[in-house]
Amino acid sequence: MPKMPESEYEVELFRKQGFTRQTCPKCSTPFWSLGHHETCGEAPCQEYDFIGASPFKKKLTYRSMREDFLSFLEQNGHVRVKRYPIVARWRDDVFFVQASVYPFQPWVISGEASPPANPLAISQPCVRFTDLDNVGKTGQHFTMFEMMAHHAFNFPKKFLYFKDRTVELCHLFLTERLGVDPALPRYKESWWQGGGNSGPCFEVVFGGAEAATLVFMVNREVNGHRVPMDTQVVDTGYGLERLTWLSQATTSAYEAVFGEALAYLKRATGAKRVDDRILREYSKVAALLKIESLGDIRAIREQTAARVGMSVDELIAQVTPLEKLYTLCDHARALIFVLGDGVVPSNSREGYFARLLIRRGLRALKDLNITYSLVDTVSFMIDQMREDYPEFFFNKGDIVKLLKVEEARYKETLEKGRATVAKIAEDLTATGKGFDVETLLQLYDSHGLNPDVVQEFTDLPIAVPDDFYARVAARHERPATEPAKRIEISKDLPPTKLRVYEDRRRRTFRAKVLAVEGEAVALDQTFFYPEGGGQEADHGTLDEFEVYDVQRVGPTVLHFVRGDAGRLRGKRVACTIDAPRREALMRNHTATHIVLGAARKALGNHVWQAGAHKAADVARLDITHYDALTDAELNKIEELANDQVLAARQVRAKVLPRDLAERKFGFRLYQGGSVPGGELRVVEIAKWDAEACGGTHVARTSDVALIKILRSTRIQDGVVRLEYAAGKPAFDAVRKQSEEVRRASDILGVPADQLVPTTERIVSEWKELRKLSERATDEQATANARQKIESAKGNWPIPKGEVPQGVRFMMSMSKATASESRATGIYWAAAPSDVKLVLTRGTQVPIDAAELVRAVAPQFRGKGGGKPDFAEASFPNLEMARAAASKLEELIREKLGIESG
Repeated sequence: MPKMPESEYEVELFRKQGFTRQTCPKCSTPFWSLGHHETCGEAPCQEYDFIGASPFKKKLTYRSMREDFLSFLEQNGHVRVKRYPIVARWRDDVFFVQASVYPFQPWVISGEASPPANPLAISQPCVRFTDLDNVGKTGQHFTMFEMMAHHAFNFPKKFLYFKDRTVELCHLFLTERLGVDPALPRYKESWWQGGGNSGPCFEVVFGGAEAATLVFMVNREVNGHRVPMDTQVVDTGYGLERLTWLSQATTSAYEAVFGEALAYLKRATGAKRVDDRILREYSKVAALLKIESLGDIRAIREQTAARVGMSVDELIAQVTPLEKLYTLCDHARALIFVLGDGVVPSNSREGYFARLLIRRGLRALKDLNITYSLVDTVSFMIDQMREDYPEFFFNKGDIVKLLKVEEARYKETLEKGRATVAKIAEDLTATGKGFDVETLLQLYDSHGLNPDVVQEFTDLPIAVPDDFYARVAARHERPATEPAKRIEISKDLPPTKLRVYEDRRRRTFRAKVLAVEGEAVALDQTFFYPEGGGQEADHGTLDEFEVYDVQRVGPTVLHFVRGDAGRLRGKRVACTIDAPRREALMRNHTATHIVLGAARKALGNHVWQAGAHKAADVARLDITHYDALTDAELNKIEELANDQVLAARQVRAKVLPRDLAERKFGFRLYQGGSVPGGELRVVEIAKWDAEACGGTHVARTSDVALIKILRSTRIQDGVVRLEYAAGKPAFDAVRKQSEEVRRASDILGVPADQLVPTTERIVSEWKELRKLSERATDEQATANARQKIESAKGNWPIPKGEVPQGVRFMMSMSKATASESRATGIYWAAAPSDVKLVLTRGTQVPIDAAELVRAVAPQFRGKGGGKPDFAEASFPNLEMARAAASKLEELIREKLGIESG
């Protein structure tokens, strides 16, 4: 913390009421308060003293505390604003909102955008994963929490209030609205920084707990240096969970916050009551140990056990079931917000954290050893939250569907996990090692197996750090940025006036060449569309030069031409845009907006754009969805999309202030990710879709003419790709399909409407014939194998040889050989890209086929494995396979004591 002068923290309230500046003898932090205090008032300098003795005049529920705060601020000149989504899609530097100021960074704070109100009051849901390991165990940590706040943005020439009024409002709320003794709150001097901003702050503490933080943003970070901000910002944060706990004075914050849901779970699970004294002391010890920095749960348990006079094991036995219930409540509530605001569980981006919460929640249920489900918990809590968050109640079906899919997938993960852990354990045993942290992190990231599951599947020692899940979350906490297209230019180029949006029909114009660098030509003005927003660039000509690409670099638009561009330097040129290409791009871009709306209608509110590309002949849209699409779902999306085409809805594009656009259209505006600046260009299809978009579009949906979905692919976990065409390419695709149907009809000699039953009959007949053929092949292979066994002779016959009939014939021979209890077969056959070899043996042959193949194959540039009675390998050519077969025969004879020959 920078050393600040006393005057930096002295405010009018302190002067008027006689506050004094004192220094905590334990932590040396200066603080302001009425009267004399022994400490700064916050744990670990002071133990919690509010549990069982609330400093407030009345007990307030979670909902009542929120309402008291917001109504108080409304009475004091603030405008109450709605919450922002917990998924921060308007920013590209974070996935989730972690503080009430996140919605206003950077554009409002920089002064480029207006806030929704000024000053404003908000209760903003936030989510943080840094303390995930401590949730449920410390009495106070939450994954999802609400940060109540009042914010004031003091723009140049429009000052509202700053330190004096901020501290006054805080003190009035605590003392007059909540009834706190005026001498109790202490205002600790501190320093805050985050999101590129910083400034002095007060931490408001009493009873051992921090109730609020009052931040005064005065600096912004520029190249590692603090620079004074033009806009000074009041950024406060009042913990709704913490204040509710202080009000109710329960044994832990979980008991105060989760109230009815927790009581319901206790009844449903039959959880035994734990002595309040144990829980009270547990919370006090947790606060004293500052667990958010140490992460040492064991120390809490040891000290609490000593305080209450029981063994650590006895304490754990009592509190562990309750800790699991707390974790379950916390994760269920966080999931309601994360899933309800549009996250699909997956292995990447926002979805990674949703899956992390789901699997921790499922694990907590398993540890409780009950049949109760996570879906039941979430459903109950959604019903309880209906008045505060009706959007989740109306979206309950979608949330439940996502949870059910994830529960099923987790079961599949566990079924496969045992073999995975066994294989890794085998390798570790060979090296004399156990499961270290890195191995556990990889198992979780790659296979979804948490340490508790790994421990169930192996007897090897496991080293699990206290902050395991925080480490997991840290690996995925920041969005990966895609590398921008590199365009090498040697100097700053003059700006280009981009006039694309002025006239969507303009295809020819004249412009002056301002600069030429290599193939790149900068004009004073242009109607060419530079590549952006997933839409490819316009093509065309500058005089006789072909324009094959257009890119924007800062304020300059570069037109890349073929030929000696230097000849254009300083000239006025005739510019022509390739009209058919532009119009195809416009149709495909509008089709993308239409298809996205259709996918959301057909599949659910969890559908968001995860990527898009619009070319002239085809477009693709990546959407968030939990599974591959069925034919019925694709047909539904296509039908809904073309309904919008036929509806001939107007496609409007208008530039709006960011705050107005968000109020009018909501946060589905940000389908393509974050958009910089204080203004948004919104493309709206009336009653269907509205997005912040810089692309070119048709005037009406009917101008798209036709949308044909070509294919759908699940490109990664949680993301499905739709490929489609619009306009003439869509018509061409339909015509091609019709031609293929006609050709199939001609080949089969039946009318088109008889194709399906005829094909079904032919396929059925073909399957019967294939079965007969396979039966004949098996019989012939069996006869061949028996002949080779008889030829091999001896007590341990070893038939060996190349199988020219192919791999399937070879497998049938191997099966027949294995049916002879004392025979060992070595066969190989050519495959399309390599040579396959199998080693099989009868039940009485005392060899391990897999062990032999693994030892021999690498000597001949092959690889393989299998089971003790059947193993296979692949080799690059016949020569290597023959050599490997000879070596295998030699080793088998040696093991069985058979002389060569």
